[in-house]
Amino acid sequence: MRIKTGYIACVGRPNVGKSTLINRLVGTKISAVSPKPQTTRRSIVGIKTITDEDRIIQLIFIDTPGIHRPKNEISSEMVKNAIEALKSANLVYHLIDASEGIKGEDIDIAENLKLIKMDENTVLGLGSGTGIDMRIKTHPHIFCLLTKIDLVKKEELLPMMDEVGKWSIYSEIIPISALRGYGIDDLLKTTIRYIPDAEEILYPQEMVFGHPIRILIQEIIMEKIYNNVHMEIPYSTAVEIEEITERENGMLYIKATIYVEKKNQKKILVGKDGQKIKQIGTLAREEIEFLMNKRVYLDLWVKVKENWRKNLQFVKRIYFSE
Repeated sequence: MRIKTGYIACVGRPNVGKSTLINRLVGTKISAVSPKPQTTRRSIVGIKTITDEDRIIQLIFIDTPGIHRPKNEISSEMVKNAIEALKSANLVYHLIDASEGIKGEDIDIAENLKLIKMDENTVLGLGSGTGIDMRIKTHPHIFCLLTKIDLVKKEELLPMMDEVGKWSIYSEIIPISALRGYGIDDLLKTTIRYIPDAEEILYPQEMVFGHPIRILIQEIIMEKIYNNVHMEIPYSTAVEIEEITERENGMLYIKATIYVEKKNQKKILVGKDGQKIKQIGTLAREEIEFLMNKRVYLDLWVKVKENWRKNLQFVKRIYFSE
């Protein structure tokens, strides 16, 4: 039986639809989705295994944080995490939001990807003073995915395809809408052609999420915060899963602490008479129960930790350790 398997890294500026695409490709929700940018804070691994009579194909998708110029320790670690994902990639999807047109950040990312393709010892940079230089010794194929085409007229899309084609770095240029499913079958078929043969698959066939369950739970809670709390509060929020225990009655007990940076942020997050945190907890619990297929007791706490985004040790403990 023929086996093909490979890593596909999704990169792009914030809010171009990386998480929506990964969820669509994997066939289930594994990554937080929000209209707000920079929802994804670490690389999330989703797995799609395709089997037929004479072959097994396993595609391992890496949903990376949006590549942007960092402003603090957490955003710096997010960008490092995104670039680190390129090290293991056999294929890179560069996502560009067609509904917004080509931006300067898209061009910057493309220039860095061009260096990866040309130089086996590339130093990637996002401008002077960022402190983010990651040497990459790989030559992945690179696809340009023009996303959100359901929001774009055909006569606006074709000039964008011509423009990115002139950059001469993409093996394929594929317009898609992950939300509507447009172009997804073509993307999968084309991806499979570029994935290398292997001796064995890397994950069990039934597995779709390549991380400990606490990370999936953390993603779910963060998504509910992003989608139900306004202003800048979600960006000042961190979620730590402190305990996951299955009790004798079969119920899953989950204790999670939500950190904010200021007392007034805690007040808003908790809400009047605790209504806001109750809403977040209910929405998160219902989704966790659906995914885990068991009853869940979600015990949420809100604490203040001043300036946690500038605390490198704390950031790494919460988001960048397994």
